[in-house]
Order: sequence, then structure tokens, then C-alpha cells
Amino acid sequence: MLFALLTPEDHLKLFAAFKGTPADQIPEQVENMLIDIDLIDQRNQQARTLSGGQKRKLSVAISMIGDSKIVLLDEPTSGMDTTTRRRLWDMLKKNKAGKIIILTTHYMDEADILGDRIAIMTEGDV
Repeated sequence: MLFALLTPEDHLKLFAAFKGTPADQIPEQVENMLIDIDLIDQRNQQARTLSGGQKRKLSVAISMIGDSKIVLLDEPTSGMDTTTRRRLWDMLKKNKAGKIIILTTHYMDEADILGDRIAIMTEGDV
């Protein structure tokens, strides 16, 4: 969920606070996440001006920031170019410690790289 008038930095600060991150840790977590998702140059742009891929990266960052123990991601890299997809994979791998991440994907290489366990569904059955 993105707010059109908030910046990526504002979004990350807001959601980190919602998730109970101590106030003194928020600036560092936000800075690291902006670097990890390659939105450092767009940190002060309103969300309505971001491209579709940038909005998707910001949404994934929002889900990962703070101390979320369970994260659900529905095709987080859908529509991204290969370089952007791999950068997002790196961010997910870097930040997955202590979390359960459940994601859906159509990319088997994504499942292989990110998954500790993989289930394949076909016609609604595992």
C-alpha cells in the first residue's frame, strides 16, 4: 500500500514505526533499505512519480523493514528486468535472517535462489 504524496523515505520510516522499530534504529534501517533496493536517488520523490518497478521495489522494502517475522510476497519481481530482479533477490537474501518469507513466483530460478523449501502447484494442487 503506497501513499501517493509520501516519499520512499517517508514510507519506510512510517512502516518501520508501525512495526515497533525503536526510533533510534529507524534512520539506519531506512538508509540501508533505500540502498539495498536502489531507490537512494528517488528517496525524496513522491510515490506517485515513481515507475511501476520502483513502486514494486518500495512495496517489498516496506514488507521487509522492521522486525516482521512473517513476510508474504506475491510475485515480488513480476515485470522487472533481470538486473533489477537480481538486485531485489540480493536484498531478500540479505534480510531474510529470523524471518519466514513465503513467496509466489513463476520463475523457477527465483524459487531456487530464494527458497529453502519449494512447493510446485499445478492446476491448484501441490
